[in-house]
Amino acid sequence: MAFTGCHRAVPPSFSPGEELLKLTEGLEDEEEIAIYQDLQGQVTAVLREHAGTPEKPLLLGNREPTDAENGQLKRGYQLYSKYCVQCHGVNGDGNGAVAEHLNPKPRNYTHGIFKFTSTPYGHKPRRSDLIHIIKRGVTGTSMPSFDRFSKEDLEAVVDYVLVLAYRGELERALAMIAYDDEELPDEEGIEEVVESILQPWRDSSTELVMPVTMMPPMTEESARVGHQLFLKHACNKCHGMFGRGGSMGNVEVGADAWGYKTAAADLSSGMFRGGGRPLDIYRRIHSGINGTPMPAFEKLFAENPDAIWQLVHFIKQTGNRRRLGLEPLGEADLPPGLEVPVAAMAEATNKEAPEAEKSDVAEPKETAEADDADEDKAEGEVEEPAEKASDKTEEPAKDATEESSDQAP
Repeated sequence: MAFTGCHRAVPPSFSPGEELLKLTEGLEDEEEIAIYQDLQGQVTAVLREHAGTPEKPLLLGNREPTDAENGQLKRGYQLYSKYCVQCHGVNGDGNGAVAEHLNPKPRNYTHGIFKFTSTPYGHKPRRSDLIHIIKRGVTGTSMPSFDRFSKEDLEAVVDYVLVLAYRGELERALAMIAYDDEELPDEEGIEEVVESILQPWRDSSTELVMPVTMMPPMTEESARVGHQLFLKHACNKCHGMFGRGGSMGNVEVGADAWGYKTAAADLSSGMFRGGGRPLDIYRRIHSGINGTPMPAFEKLFAENPDAIWQLVHFIKQTGNRRRLGLEPLGEADLPPGLEVPVAAMAEATNKEAPEAEKSDVAEPKETAEADDADEDKAEGEVEEPAEKASDKTEEPAKDATEESSDQAP
């Protein structure tokens, strides 16, 4: 039991999410207000029944957990309250006490969207993806590494993050139904909503994205070809001719799924938020980044899968220049004989290009099928050690106890 001075501390509680609050936003008719306020109360009751409270959480789909499962969720809550709530908030919506001072903002779990995964674009992360990012942290953000956590503690925190993600998805779904139908489904209907939320998470365990081909040796030539591909396929439209992205200050790429203005990554910094292994970068190119304007390039390179590895080599080489004490890439480093669009050269030098000569290259489409190859073999002989496979099942199951561009998973 927690106390503050001479008074018992008020136990934490979940607060209504944005979508639920919007049910009564802007209403003036008293009868209509009363209807939607009642619906807000009904949604809150359903959430409590299916997801519990912060101190007594339930994993969606398991309203009768065993003592061991309850113990693991309690441990997850304790760790989350100590290390995570300040940024991610009680609801897991990224609105913790210090969030307003952070840029990029902490991850909002309640949308069920996680940026850095080993699954295709638009799909849920595997359990190992969540463990990996908590253990590794996110370079260039306020999300630290928790590699000192034991395996059991990592599993417990992931379970609690899943409680918040599932709960947030259920709240959003029920709020939408309440708005459209002015009533909630019966008990059977709510179970169908719950199942529709859980099934994509279960499916993710078999949706591992693996390279189509083995990574070839990284050479000056492969990196040069990668730079050519980088320019040819308009990667420079967001990241700039030399990979400096948003750091150049003149590239607008829009907002992310959470409503925040985003910027293309500065590849020359060497800080790869989704992981710096060749395989990590391969997946970012192949499958894109969930919730961001970064699309999947899998279809574009379907006939030439080694092209993705060549892009990886260019990005790795560019990101290593600072560590080697080399100057950032410049015009002298452009591939020989390459015809550079006027707009691209103007971007590189911060000058405005003539309107008629600006490039208009279509961006590639999204998503891909996962290949079941082995991760270690896929990268071949590389400098970075291969990621160890998790011993746990990949399905975010109720009895189980490893990434974000911005913040936590």
